[in-house]
Amino acid sequence: METKEYFEKVMQDFNQNRRGRNLRKYCSDEGIDYKWLSEYKKQYSSTKGKVEKEEEPSLIPLQVIDERFSEQPVVQPEAKWCVKQLVIASPTGDELEIKCSNLAVVVELLRKMSM
Repeated sequence: METKEYFEKVMQDFNQNRRGRNLRKYCSDEGIDYKWLSEYKKQYSSTKGKVEKEEEPSLIPLQVIDERFSEQPVVQPEAKWCVKQLVIASPTGDELEIKCSNLAVVVELLRKMSM
């Protein structure tokens, strides 16, 4: 077993089975070299911080393509009025939702409803 894996396993076992004992008492009960463990713990925590700093993501350069400056003219459809969403509530609480691209039809429907 690799040293790092052994250290992590001992620390995991200690955290799961400490039963009120400190690390020194746990090591003496389990037959683990406390002096080696404490030295490795200091070394491991200092190297662990270095590894995390090296693995931090760096900035990724982005390329922005602005379509406003493209040479091809953008053909837009003819702009006209339309009803995206119209919700009408009746006195009884019923709701009618209307979505229509023909504004004349919506106006005629509203005129008939108001009579």
